[in-house]
Amino acid sequence: MARISTYPIDANIVGGDKWIGSDVDNDFSTKNFTADGVADFINGYNKVDSNSLRYTYKDFTSVRETGTISFPTTQGANVDFSTVGSFMISEYQKDRPADSLGNFYTAPLKGSMIMISQADKISNWGVFNWSQSTQDPLELKFYDITLQYVSGPGNFQTGLDYFVSLLQYDTSLSNDKNAVYSQPTPSSTWVITHGLNKYCAVNVVDLSQIEIYANIEYTSLNIITITFSSPQAGYAYFN
Repeated sequence: MARISTYPIDANIVGGDKWIGSDVDNDFSTKNFTADGVADFINGYNKVDSNSLRYTYKDFTSVRETGTISFPTTQGANVDFSTVGSFMISEYQKDRPADSLGNFYTAPLKGSMIMISQADKISNWGVFNWSQSTQDPLELKFYDITLQYVSGPGNFQTGLDYFVSLLQYDTSLSNDKNAVYSQPTPSSTWVITHGLNKYCAVNVVDLSQIEIYANIEYTSLNIITITFSSPQAGYAYFN
């Protein structure tokens, strides 16, 4: 076998590429490792520093696990974000047991707008206002979080990982008024009271966040009527 340094460098790395290493779980025996396998390990065990917090959603049965988001009682394997108004979150994110986040849940997250998104599928997302954080009196390693759903087509699926990301710090401090309207059932006319007290810009999208054409009528400073050529469901963003 030639010296390793004499082999050419592969500039086109693909998931099936392999290299040799030692398997610590099997008495350091020599094994092949793939690029895909190493990437899955790095992602699955939260080994990359990030400004987003990573948790696994687990439907609660009898034991609440560190590094998870769950509900006080079982809610099933799939929970739509639009139905979520609260949950319990671990003091520590996934595989980061040395970094307590109890204070972080209060500042900066309290009063802020956050996004929850599936770690390996960004199209599964939801936006929430993070209203309150209280340490659970019975399970001290978990915090009871109160939220208000804003928008997003996503859901929690048990066993999958999710990022919690800060979108806007303390929305009460923002000088710009904005709002989101959700229309879950198709309708040809949306009459919306947004309460922003201004003739604001409006962006209309369907449930997949694809922009759709609509006729917009400003009834007053606070009321807008949106009409479509056919019934539509989706969201209206006001800014």
